[in-house]
Amino acid sequence: MKAKRLTALFSAIVIVAATAGCAAAPAQQAPAASEAVDTQEAAAENGADAQETAEAEEIDTSISGTITFVSGNDTTGATEQIIAAFEEKYPNVKVELQEIAGASDDIKQGLLTSLAAGDSDPDVFTCDIIWVSQFAAAGWLLDVSDRLEAKSDEFLGGPLSTCYYGDKAYAYPYRTDVGLLFYRSDLIDTPPATWDELVELSKEHIGKDGIENGYVFQMFQGEPTSCNILEFIKQNGGHDLQDGKFDFDNEYTRESLNFVRSLIDEGISPEGVLTHKPDDSRLIFESGNTLFMRNWTGSIVTVNNPETSKVAGNVGITTLPVGPNGTESSGTLGGWDYAINANTDNPEASIAFAEFLSGYEAQKISTLVAGTISANKAVYDDAEVQEQYAILNEVAKAADEAKPRPQVRDYSAVSSIIQVWIHKALTGEADYDEALSSLDEELNAALEAMK
Repeated sequence: MKAKRLTALFSAIVIVAATAGCAAAPAQQAPAASEAVDTQEAAAENGADAQETAEAEEIDTSISGTITFVSGNDTTGATEQIIAAFEEKYPNVKVELQEIAGASDDIKQGLLTSLAAGDSDPDVFTCDIIWVSQFAAAGWLLDVSDRLEAKSDEFLGGPLSTCYYGDKAYAYPYRTDVGLLFYRSDLIDTPPATWDELVELSKEHIGKDGIENGYVFQMFQGEPTSCNILEFIKQNGGHDLQDGKFDFDNEYTRESLNFVRSLIDEGISPEGVLTHKPDDSRLIFESGNTLFMRNWTGSIVTVNNPETSKVAGNVGITTLPVGPNGTESSGTLGGWDYAINANTDNPEASIAFAEFLSGYEAQKISTLVAGTISANKAVYDDAEVQEQYAILNEVAKAADEAKPRPQVRDYSAVSSIIQVWIHKALTGEADYDEALSSLDEELNAALEAMK
C-alpha cells in the first residue's frame, strides 16, 4: 500500500474515533453502486429490455415522506453522496440532514433533549455503540429485530453485537473501531497469536535493535483500564455480563491480572502502562524502542507518519493474542451504529434509510470518501477497496472477533466501578480476593439499581 493512500484513509479515522464527523476526504471518489454494476451486466447479457427491468426494480416509489437524519459534522461530502444515492433509489422520500459538530458527548447531548421529550424528530441518527443499551432501555429506539436478523449475515460479528440490548436489536451497524496489536514488521516476521508467544518474542528482542519494551498498553484509571482489562479477560476465556449478572471473581480474571502484572514485573512492559492512555503508548511506540503495542485503529496513520514516527513503514497490525484458556482475540469495540427514533412519524421510510445507510453501496462510499472502517462485510471484498486499502483485512478480522463492552442501561456507571477495583488490584492497593469480590458486589448492585 502506498503511504499516501494509507494516510488518506486513516487521517479520517483519527477524527472518526473521537467524533461522528470525519476528516478531509481521500482523493478517490466513490464508484458506482453495486446495483448499477449488476444492471450493466444484465444488459450486456440480455439486451436493453433486461436493463430497463433492472433499472425499474432499482427504484422504489412505494415509500414516501420526509425524514430527519442527525449525524456528526462531515467535511468529506460522503454523507451528502449517500443521501443523494438513497433519494435516487427512493425518489418519494426526502432526507433532511442535520449535523452536530463536536465529540461524542456533544452529539449525545444534542440528541437527548429531543429523545427524552418524545419528539418525533430526528427520525434516524448516528448512535455511539455504548448509547444503544441506554437509549433502548429508556424506550427511545425502534425495535428492528426482525429486520436486522434478516440481514445479519451482511455484517461483521463484533459490530453486529453492538446493535442489541437484551435479545432485541435496536440499531444497524455503521462503522467500527477495535483494539489491535501493532508490531515492528521489520523485526517480526510472524506476529504472536498467544500471550506466551508475545512474551517469548519480547524477551528475545529486548536489548537488541534499540528495543527496550516488549509490550505497551493502557491501564490509566479511566476508560483505558476498562477497555484493556476486558480484552485481557475475554482473551483468556472469561466474560463480563453473563445471564444477567456480573461474575469477575473467577480464575479467568485472576489469571488475566497475573499476566498483566507479570508483564510489568518481568520488564516486558514498563510500570508506566498503569498510568498510560492510548496516546502515551503511541508516542512510546513511535520512538522506536518498543516491539508490540495495543491500541485503536486511529493509531495506524500516526505510527506510519514519517515526519513524527521513527517506525513509519515498519509497522504491522493484527488481532490481539489470546490467553491460555481463550479461543478468540476479543478486542474491545468502539464505533457507531444507526438508530431509529421510536417516535418517528415515518417508520417505513426511516427503516428503509437506516438499512440503506448500513448497506454495501452506502458503506463503500463512506469507506472510500470518508475513511470509515465499515461494519459491512461486502465492503472488504470489493475490488476497489481491496486495491486501495488491503490493510483493512486485518482490521476486519479483529472487528469480527471483537466483543462489546457491557450492554447495560448505564455503561458509564459500570465502567467507573471496573476502573477503580481493577486498578487497585494491579497496583497492589487491594489483593485480588478483595478487589474481585468488591467488584462483583458493586457491579451487581449497580445493575440492580438500573432496573
